[in-house]
Parts: sequence; C-alpha cells; structure tokens
Amino acid sequence: MALILGSPMGGPVPSHRLAAFTLIVPVVGWGILLSPPFESIRPLLGLPEHLPASRFNGHAAEIVPPDRGDAEWFLARVAHYYHVVFAALLYSMIVLGSRLYPGEWRDTRLLGLAGAVMTAVGGLGYAYYSRSPPLHGLFIAGLAVLFASGLLVAVRLRPRDVLDHALRATLTLMLVGGVIGGYLGSSFMDEEAHKGFVEAKIAARFNPDYAEDNELWRAMVAHEHAMVALADVAAFLVALRALHLRWGRSTRLASYMVLVGLVATAVASYAVWPVGGIAHLVITPASLILLIGVTILAFKTTTTGTQPQERLLALGIRVGTLALWASVVVPGAIVASSLRKPTVFINPAFRDPAWDWAELAYNIGHWHILLAAWGIVLLLAALATQEYTRTRRVAILGGWLALAGFTAAPVTVNLYMLGNPPEPYQPNPYDNIWLRLLVEPSLAVMAAGVALAYLAVVYEEAQASLRGLAPRAFEKK
Repeated sequence: MALILGSPMGGPVPSHRLAAFTLIVPVVGWGILLSPPFESIRPLLGLPEHLPASRFNGHAAEIVPPDRGDAEWFLARVAHYYHVVFAALLYSMIVLGSRLYPGEWRDTRLLGLAGAVMTAVGGLGYAYYSRSPPLHGLFIAGLAVLFASGLLVAVRLRPRDVLDHALRATLTLMLVGGVIGGYLGSSFMDEEAHKGFVEAKIAARFNPDYAEDNELWRAMVAHEHAMVALADVAAFLVALRALHLRWGRSTRLASYMVLVGLVATAVASYAVWPVGGIAHLVITPASLILLIGVTILAFKTTTTGTQPQERLLALGIRVGTLALWASVVVPGAIVASSLRKPTVFINPAFRDPAWDWAELAYNIGHWHILLAAWGIVLLLAALATQEYTRTRRVAILGGWLALAGFTAAPVTVNLYMLGNPPEPYQPNPYDNIWLRLLVEPSLAVMAAGVALAYLAVVYEEAQASLRGLAPRAFEKK
C-alpha cells in the first residue's frame, strides 16, 4: 500500500512521479496529434478526420470559425483542453514540491492525482467525444478536487524564508484565481450572460477592444493572465529548492522583489475584471520588478560540486529567464508602444485591422510561451531530483534537447507573430515560412527531449517500484 498511497514522511513514492509524467505526456501529446499535420491519425483516436467547429479550413486557419455556433463550440473545446493541461501540470508541481518541502503530503498528492485524472477524462471526453452532462460534471468535480489539494498545500506549507512566503502567496493567489474561474463557469447557467460572454470572446479574437465592456470577458482575461504568471513563478520557486542559492544582500533583495512583484502583478491582473485595461498601469511595472527579481535569483544559483542534472536545471532557469526577456518582455514592449499609434517597429498601429491575425497570434503565442516555460522548468526540476541507476545520460540528453527546443521556439514564434507584413485579413496559411522552418522544428526538438526524459523516468521509477515489491531480487550477489 505504501507504494500507492505514499510514504509517511511525505516524500513522493515512485507511483506519483510516474503518474505525473504519464499524465502529462498523453495530455500534451493529444494536442500535438490533433494539429493539422496529423489529421490522418484522428480516426485512430475515434475522432472524425476533420474536427467539427475547427478553425482550420483545409489550407489555412481562420481567426475563429465563421459560424457562430461553431465558434462557440470551438472556444469551449479550447477552454476544456487547456484546463486539462493546467490540471496535469499542477498535479506534477504538487508531486515535485512534496519531495522538496518537509511535511505530510500524502493526501495532497492523492487529491491532486484524482483531480487531474478526473479533469482529463471529463474535459477531453466532453470536448472531443460527447457533450454529455456526466462528462462535464466529472470535469468540474476534478477541478474542485484539485482546488482542495492546492488549498491543503497552501495551509500546510511552513515557510522558512522569504522565498517560501512568496510560494505561499503564489498558491493563495492561484486559489483566488480558481474562485474566479468557478464564477466564470457558473455564468453559463444564465442564458443572457452566456450569450454575451460568447459574443465577447468571438469579438476579442479580432480586437480585444471590442470585448472590453463585457465584465465576464474581463474576468476571464484576469483569470488567464494571473494564473499562468503565478504558475510560472510557483514552478521557479519550487525549482530553486532543488538548487543551492548564494545568499547575500542582492539575493535577499531579489527575494523581496519576487514577493512584492508577484503579489502586485496578480492583484493588478485580477483588477482587470472590475476596472479594465487601466490596471496595466500597475501590471507592467510590477511584472518587471518580478522578472528582474527572478533573473537575479536565477543567476545566484551555484553549481559547484553538484550533479550534472542539477547543473542542467541551474542552466535551464538562467537560459529560460533570458529567453522570456527576449521573447515576451521585449516584443511586449514593442507592441505596447505601438498599440495605438504607429512606430518605427510597427506601422500602422497594432490595433489597425491590418494586424488582426498578428494580434491574435501574438496573444495566443505569448500565452503558450509562458505555459511551455512552466512545463520545462518542472521537467528539469524533476530530472534534477530523480534518483538514477542507469539512465542518467539519457535523461540529461533529453533535458538538453527540451531546453534547446524551448529556447528556440519562443524566439522564433515571435517571427511568426510579428514578422509578416500587415495586409487585409485572410485566413493564415498553415505553411507560413516561419512556422514551417523555425517554430515547428524547434517544437519537435523539445518534444524529442521530453520523450527521452520520460523514458528515463519510466525506467527508473519502474525499477524503484520493483525494488520495493521484491527487494531481494535486486540484491547484489
């Protein structure tokens, strides 16, 4: 039973590490297999070759399906899928954190596993196979169970320093985001509110200004932006626990910058709901303070005397932080300065209809960059804390490939988003040169690295489980 339920001291047993990896791989792989290049695989999954309500028209992608009913169904499918991805990553972060922080975490891991699996089965089943109320109920129940797991973590975490306080603040603010998400979900019970919300989401894909007056849309934007930013910060703070920090005045200052920056960023992001875009007057400086603090801490890690997988993690958070500056902060500043008036970088202004597709790609692309950063940090931290017998080199190779692919993809996706000339709206060709020659190869390298790392972890965790079940078989003779 200990192999299933967890050790009494709180360290994660092999089954949870294996479950976390095994859940993430098919969930993310599902999204990859359902992309246009793999249409022929869909029938093998029990799906039609051409998904109903798809943006892809056979040659190019629409901003949103032209039919309103299809658009609503497409947006619902996207929402369910990304909640499933989020749930899987949250469970993985709980498993990783329970190894690095002292305490009794067995029930939190079990709740996290149950919630993530329920969310995945219910969410994917409802989104892709059957709009069945029981499946949607399972999806909602899974999110509720995962919320309970997160609440237990926030309550039981015993801060030892300012970074632990920052982690607790992050978890608490994510719970607030979960409550806002619950409010958004419940709004669909009101037919009039539901209709207005869907119309706002459709309009916002052309221009966010068109949806600004809808308070549910503002709540959704607040929820999305705060949650992914907080998830990245939480993953970074957990990863730091697997490394050694060189403490000094600058390290302490950076720690407080992270704490203040994350709280201010999240609170201001949530404030978009009641006050609208004016909240960016706080979001922008707060997020810069946060990222500067994160960057300083990333370069305060020490690799002296550490194992290769720990050095890879230290390098990963440094390179990843710099990649975020290059792929999110700098392009974000260019876009923000060009939003309402033309600049030397973007002409005409970015809100001009000529940039409709670019703005959609920009918003979606940056959200994916932050989501991928969360996953890569968790991957490298998991490899750094893994106990190896034979697969260390395979795992490290996988980590290097994943890091290389991740580093290249965010930078090159900015070329896809912003590197095309403005022109009247037309569906975006899927064989766009930036996508075909740069973005997709980078993602393929990242996926290959994740696959190698997964195989290494599967082997090691299977070995550990077998040693627990039959220890004599592994005794050296």
